[in-house]
Amino acid sequence: MSFPLSRIALAALLASTGTAALAQQSAPAQRVEITGSAIKRANAEGPAPVEIVNRQDIERSGASNVNELLRSIPSIDIFDQGEISSNSPAGSGTANVLLRGLSESEVLVLLNGRRVPVNALYDSSGAGAAFDVNSLPIGAIERIEILKDGGSAIYGADAVAGVINFITRTDYQGLELTANYGTSSRSDGTEKRVGMAFGFGDLMKDRYNVLVGVDVFKRDPIFRKDRDLTDSVDFRDVGAGDRRSSFSPYGNVVDPGTGAPVGIPYTACPADQLGAGNICRYDFNQSILTSYNGADRLSALLVGNVALTDDIRLFAEGTFSTSKDLFEAHPVPDYFIVPITDEAQRPYEILDGDGNGTDTVYIAGRFMQGGPRTTRRTSDFFNAAFGVEGYTAGLDWKVALSHGVSKVKNEDSNYFDANLWLAATGDGSINPTVLTNDQALVDSLKVTPVRTGESKLTTLSGLVGGDLMQLPGGTLRYAVGFSHTKESLRDTPDALTQAGQVVGSIQQSAVDASRSFSAVFGELQVPLAKNLEGQVAVRYDHYDNYNQTSPKIGLKYTPMPTLAFRASYTESFRAPVLKQLFGATEEGATTITEPDLCRLLGVPVTDDGDGNETCLVNAFQVNGSNPDLKPEKGKTFNLGVIFEAGRHFNASIDWWKITKEDDISTPTIASAIEQGFWQNDGPRVRVFTNLQNIAERETAGVDVDARLRLPGTLLGNLSIRNLLTYYTTNKTKDSAGADWTEFNGTYAIPRFRNSFSVTSSVGAWAVFGAWRTVGGFWDTDRGFPLPAGTRKVHAHEELDLQVSYSGLAGWEFTAGMKNVLDNAPPLSVQNASSNSYSQMGFAEVYSARGRFGYVTAKYSF
Repeated sequence: MSFPLSRIALAALLASTGTAALAQQSAPAQRVEITGSAIKRANAEGPAPVEIVNRQDIERSGASNVNELLRSIPSIDIFDQGEISSNSPAGSGTANVLLRGLSESEVLVLLNGRRVPVNALYDSSGAGAAFDVNSLPIGAIERIEILKDGGSAIYGADAVAGVINFITRTDYQGLELTANYGTSSRSDGTEKRVGMAFGFGDLMKDRYNVLVGVDVFKRDPIFRKDRDLTDSVDFRDVGAGDRRSSFSPYGNVVDPGTGAPVGIPYTACPADQLGAGNICRYDFNQSILTSYNGADRLSALLVGNVALTDDIRLFAEGTFSTSKDLFEAHPVPDYFIVPITDEAQRPYEILDGDGNGTDTVYIAGRFMQGGPRTTRRTSDFFNAAFGVEGYTAGLDWKVALSHGVSKVKNEDSNYFDANLWLAATGDGSINPTVLTNDQALVDSLKVTPVRTGESKLTTLSGLVGGDLMQLPGGTLRYAVGFSHTKESLRDTPDALTQAGQVVGSIQQSAVDASRSFSAVFGELQVPLAKNLEGQVAVRYDHYDNYNQTSPKIGLKYTPMPTLAFRASYTESFRAPVLKQLFGATEEGATTITEPDLCRLLGVPVTDDGDGNETCLVNAFQVNGSNPDLKPEKGKTFNLGVIFEAGRHFNASIDWWKITKEDDISTPTIASAIEQGFWQNDGPRVRVFTNLQNIAERETAGVDVDARLRLPGTLLGNLSIRNLLTYYTTNKTKDSAGADWTEFNGTYAIPRFRNSFSVTSSVGAWAVFGAWRTVGGFWDTDRGFPLPAGTRKVHAHEELDLQVSYSGLAGWEFTAGMKNVLDNAPPLSVQNASSNSYSQMGFAEVYSARGRFGYVTAKYSF
């Protein structure tokens, strides 16, 4: 954020955390509360680095939803699997925020300064245990404040990586109607959005204000088959190997001990589907699966403010959203017992107890007659807050009660009861290689699993602050506060799914857990000298099994009006989320193709004919909770400089580092196999990657924000800005005595993101352009030292352009194009080779949408 803030930004900050500040005769003028401090201040640029995305930034992004908006901010980490994958039971359709190279659960998301419930469905690993930002209507957001130096001392122990505060509109008067339409250059991924904001009542004159906002958003999906990069998982033409599935509708005979294909198709395999090793392959990217999910969302906002007196205001707000999604996956793959039909299959016949053959073999097949597996997902979010705030006897104070609920329901079809399924496939009643099985029998085996989740969060909080005394450098100010929070999670898959008895799905654990935690905190704004300001804060959090004190110290030194330096130190801890403690085990399919890992599993490695080693193991990854998990503990350091040259140029540079102990994480599949955490179960291989406290983690980097304003040029009033986030390290230790493993610059962890933008305004016209760059990375998730022959994924760049016109009274028209050059994401072999990822051939930090044009019309009166 620039120094000092412009008058526009300062005016925008006249809302306290979550509510518009009442312009009071008796309250100190021009003192506002910003994210990162509980003390109202005259200068919005304090010791903590806070990035502000205002309403104008939101509109110029061209984003029609919150997740797409966040993707355009370099300081936000992207791993967008929820938006681009349609076969994740918990994650599909969701979007989370990541900061500083850490997980989504280590970023505290606030709505108007208050906590909100996490998504009701998330993995037992803790992945996805965060607020789903797709629940928020983009039309209702006034600005976003991103606190980058950790916020544990002010907001709570879980703000390890930082705080993102979504602040909605308040005290709006008038009517604003917005309509947006956009589509890709291939006529898919079409987005339609209509929004309405209606506000009435002047808080100063009428003593009240009411705002109603409604947002409707619909998006068509983009299918993998409709993009050159993603239309096949056979990547041999680009040197990335053949990743088509061995679970073919024609069947592949497998070794009954390891489940590995032996190179004998069960029935005649079409020539175009026959791969290396004489294995019949199934290309799951050629139909059904999406590269960008569809969406159908409705959201609404209601905010009311009443001025009880000149100095006391009562407020209430409610936010509601609902979304409906349809996800499809291919028909069920599984191992089947079928009769031997060719003597070439005889060496692999299944033996009975006395060693005699049974004239049957195992095959890896796909039951096409069962139809595509579908999930209908309904997600509802509701959050309400009530409170009163004021200025009394020289004190700023407020009390608020908030309650939020997230509900998700997944309704599945074309899945099968494992007990009935095994009997039918074991006695030959079902042949997966034909479409002529008895349909009545097939239907009798089907089940329709339903999974429901509900996450609740209720918080009572209070705050009081004011001036304490005069010091030689200025006024010593303070704030003290408390909060009491109760959270609960109920995640209920149906009984068959919990037992792992649904064919085509994964075992999912049930959770019904709750806990309460309380906190008190205090903060001082200390004017050590006229040009030296200190910030001291401390928070005490109390959980049933954990207690922690989290301090923060910050300094801002301003040797001259055009130059300032800032520094801060914060400690934090994050308690395990509920499902990490109280969940059970979950199991999901994965594919192992790395020769070294295959050897450890006892699976033969072959030559693909081109001199490359190849292997294939269809395995199952077992994740699970751990009731003995300890809280994560962290320390955050920040050093920054802020510079201003007159009215035309300003910049800030901040270096930051986060160190953590007892980091909760899931071991990689490679690490688990190397440690012997696997076993054979018939033809299946199970790899165990249960949660553990990894000993240490460290991330560090630099943020740069530079702005240049050139009024009155031949091209109009120009504003040029460059935003850069550059990572210098992202490393972990798996155990106390282990060496550091560096992951910075490896799969999906690019070293930098940069956004260079230019805005030109002439009268009623404005033109905006942005050149966005995502750095390249080494194409492995194994970390350094890199495996031999690791390839490099090159940097990716996109150009966005937009033009707007506001010359007609009340109207504003905008037309724009994202990714004007239609740059496709760069190829990633790591992504293609493992269905732990999306297997579209590119990392989840990009989108395959391509060139996308849009138009927007807005009418206000």
